[in-house]
Amino acid sequence: MKTTYVLKRTKKWESELNKCIRCGYCYELCPLFKSYNWESDTPRGKLLLIYGMIAGKIIPTQSLVNKIFECFYCKNCSDNCSAGVPVTEIFSDARADFAEAGFDVEGTIVQINEDLCSVCGICVSLCKYDALTIVDTSDDTKKIEVNKIECRGCGLCLAACPAGAITQKEGCNVTLPELHSTINDILKNTEKKILVFACNYSIFPGMQLSETEAVIKTSYGVIVTMCTGRVAPELILRAIEAGAWGVMIAGCPPKECDHEGNYKARRRLILLKNILKDLNINPKRLKLEWFSTGESLKLEKAITDFSKEIHKLGPITI
Repeated sequence: MKTTYVLKRTKKWESELNKCIRCGYCYELCPLFKSYNWESDTPRGKLLLIYGMIAGKIIPTQSLVNKIFECFYCKNCSDNCSAGVPVTEIFSDARADFAEAGFDVEGTIVQINEDLCSVCGICVSLCKYDALTIVDTSDDTKKIEVNKIECRGCGLCLAACPAGAITQKEGCNVTLPELHSTINDILKNTEKKILVFACNYSIFPGMQLSETEAVIKTSYGVIVTMCTGRVAPELILRAIEAGAWGVMIAGCPPKECDHEGNYKARRRLILLKNILKDLNINPKRLKLEWFSTGESLKLEKAITDFSKEIHKLGPITI
């Protein structure tokens, strides 16, 4: 393993890294910090690691480099940086440098199980960042290849894969098994009849920084998801099976989603409502609403109104 690296792309950001005043605004809304609570998982911590590496004070190791690849690119860090440091742009160049240096990382990058993958190409068509491509293999077959530099970890491909061949690292409450477990834990509280999937990009920042968070989380089950487009139908059906009387998806307004996952969620929910009809479940128990950043009061009112409507319908009986 090398002990010195030429981080040519990242080196150009040295002056920007010097602008970071270590205030900590970047990590208040970071989903990775929320999951792990380590300084090295905060945007601030990662910038310090990168600075140490380009200064030659820190030798890149597999574990340290993997930290740089752990990012969902929600850009809450960049948007809240008081010094205007382009955090995610620095991460992208660092990724490219480390990939060129030969590091093989997991990060929050999606992974393809080739034994399950039928190379249908659905994931390729969904990816806005061209991080997934169909390539030829040496034995004249085809496979899906992941560009680890471009993958944003949004998970739209994971939610859409019909074979369940796409996975992500566990620990951030984004994988399907983790979300199933979270749904079960929330709905063990029999007083919570409404489950809300709230978008990390638009809903979570405003909700966390307002007084409405305590009100919403006390009365309802809330799961912050990286994108509404990754809320697979099986998660909604699981919530109903676990005892939810109604499910709301709270996502970015049209044209405001970086991944266009809100459009995919809307199309998916139209189909799912038809399935609910076939199961003799009132489709009004499933609702999709749009909220911009900072509209936490609007979110609280929407959930309250939805809850009133659901309680009129009562529990689901099949």
